[in-house]
Amino acid sequence: MVVCISASIKFKKEIEEVARILDELKIPYLLPVMDLPKELETPDMIPKLVADHFEKIDKSKSLLVVNPTGYFGNSVKVEIGYAKGVGKKIYFLEKTNQPELDCLADDFISINELHKLNL
Repeated sequence: MVVCISASIKFKKEIEEVARILDELKIPYLLPVMDLPKELETPDMIPKLVADHFEKIDKSKSLLVVNPTGYFGNSVKVEIGYAKGVGKKIYFLEKTNQPELDCLADDFISINELHKLNL
């Protein structure tokens, strides 16, 4: 089962920790672009980055939202909406405490429960 990770880039350390654990558990995953040089971050790049992440979602069975403190931004919201629309399971690491966002999760899985993604 391939898992697509979605997260705000400001949580890069947490994304890397989740990836390390998934490696240990032998759960395949796809990551968002995390190391785009600042000079390449232009408004013209946004549609390509969005399309690339949608393609990764299409190739996965589920979307794992890495959201320490419950936060995620607009790009992650778009990715969640897309994943929901194409029938993927959605997992959040943390509750957002915003019912209109929390209702989008199929389940909440803590970092210590990532093994459940292999079911």
